[in-house]
Amino acid sequence: HTHSSFPTDGAGVFLPEMVAIESYDDFVNVHGMLLTATGLPVSLYKQLFQKLSAETFDGGDFFQIEPCEDGRQRRLVLTADSMPKESNVFLIDHAWTFRLPDAPKQLSEVPGLVERMASLMCVDIDLEEDTEDTARDLNDDKMTVEEILEAEIRRAKEMGEDGLKWLELEELNIDDDKLLALDLPHKCPNLIALSLLGNKIAKLETILEEISKLKDLRALWLNDNPVLEKCGRHMAEVILQAFPK
Repeated sequence: HTHSSFPTDGAGVFLPEMVAIESYDDFVNVHGMLLTATGLPVSLYKQLFQKLSAETFDGGDFFQIEPCEDGRQRRLVLTADSMPKESNVFLIDHAWTFRLPDAPKQLSEVPGLVERMASLMCVDIDLEEDTEDTARDLNDDKMTVEEILEAEIRRAKEMGEDGLKWLELEELNIDDDKLLALDLPHKCPNLIALSLLGNKIAKLETILEEISKLKDLRALWLNDNPVLEKCGRHMAEVILQAFPK
């Protein structure tokens, strides 16, 4: 499982106060926003808490991975007698955790990474010739911010969600004019969490204007934007005073 994720600390990241999670109620109080955004059924929250607490990785008791298509693909096969809908949730380890802009560099430089990814994805490669090409292709195929936004909206719709709730638009050279042009409040009115990390937003007024229209927003990431250099901690105070939720 490959995965890219929100940052968890650093200047400009608004985080809840650190709380020791000792009970199921603590778990829901601290992670409720994230659980809602993932679309996990509420009936599975307690099971997830129990498996996380005990570090239970029991997928192998229910599934197995087998090759298919003459070894060109792999498929996940249910080995349990039955599994009713929304009856179980499984933990998985990450084979590779990365930020999208860093992926080509890591593929080129981390020993054995290309081989592991190729094996997982049933891809035959000539390492001497193809590693550089793979990294170059990843860069060439980089989507525009508009394409990323439309793809995320489409994905949420296909999953039957009530609008897009969790959006990452990171390191995409978004400036103040671009942020306004994206019209996020109109296209994504139900956003709960938004990451604009690593862009070129320079005006606090632009951020306040957009946030004021996102009534459900509860988390905002603005690391590594010029506005932080200008406003610093003052920005967090202004935003939280204007929008306490």
